[in-house]
Amino acid sequence: MKSYLATATIRLFGLLPMMVAQFIGLLVGRLLFWLPNATKNETRLNIQRCLPQLPKHRQQSLLKDSLAHTAMAMLEMGHNWCGANALNLARIKHVQGDDLLATTRTRIILTPHLGNWELFAAWLASHTQLTALYKPAKLPALDMLIASGRKASGMALAPASASGVKALKKALKKQQSILILPDQEPPVAASIEATFFAQPAYTMTLVAQLAKGENVQLLLGWSRRLGVGKGFAIQLLDITDDLQEAKLADSVQAMNDAIADLILTDPAQYQWEYRRFKHTLEQD
Repeated sequence: MKSYLATATIRLFGLLPMMVAQFIGLLVGRLLFWLPNATKNETRLNIQRCLPQLPKHRQQSLLKDSLAHTAMAMLEMGHNWCGANALNLARIKHVQGDDLLATTRTRIILTPHLGNWELFAAWLASHTQLTALYKPAKLPALDMLIASGRKASGMALAPASASGVKALKKALKKQQSILILPDQEPPVAASIEATFFAQPAYTMTLVAQLAKGENVQLLLGWSRRLGVGKGFAIQLLDITDDLQEAKLADSVQAMNDAIADLILTDPAQYQWEYRRFKHTLEQD
C-alpha cells in the first residue's frame, strides 16, 4: 500500500506543469517552516552546526529558504522520474563547464544533494556514457519507478554494494564516467572520519580509492534552481588537482572541502535536513 501511494503521488506531481509543482513545493516548505516537524528541526540543527558564523536572523532566513528548496526538490521528482527526458533537459537554461566533457576521458563525477541532482545526472547521461551509484529504495514499487526513470535518461545503475563497486570499476576501465553522491553517510566500514563544515562526519573513501593510481579526471557539479518556473542552470568544476593527495585521509578531506565550497555558493539549495552526523554528533 505504501509503495502504491508513493508512486501514485510522484506520478501525479509529474503530470503538473513544473511551475505548478515547484509552487506547491514552495507552499509545502512554508508550512514546514511554521509548523513543528522533524525536517525543520534537523535542518535548523545542521545549519547551526555547519554555519555558526551566520547571525541568528540569517540562520532563520536560511532555514526558511532551505525548507522551500527541499520541498521543491521532492516535488520535482515526478518530472525527473516520470517525465520525458527531452522535456526535462529543455528546462536547462545555462551550462557552465560543459567543455570538461568534450574529450573522451575516464571521469569520476560528484554531485551533492544540492539543487536538482536528478536533473544533473540526466544531463550528464546525455553528454557522456554514465554509470551512477545509487542506494535502492526500501519500497519495491518506488525503487522500480526510480530505476526506470534514471535508465530512461541513458545512465546505467550500480547499487551501493560490492557488485555495484565492481560495476563502477568496470566502467572506469572502459574510460567511461561514473557518478557518485558523496555527501551521504556511508557504513562505518566503508568510511573514515573527516570534517564537513568543520564538524566530524564519517565520509566515504570510495572516491579516493577508485581514483588512486589512475589517470582519472575528478569533476564536481550540480543543477541550480533558477526560480519557480524559470528552469535550471548546470555548473561543472574540475577538482582533480584538489583530490589527488597521496594519503587517503587527505584526499577524503579535500573532497569534503570542495563540496562545502560548492554548497556555500547557494546554501539554501542544499538538503540540510539530511542526518549527515548520525554516527558522530548524534551519538548518545
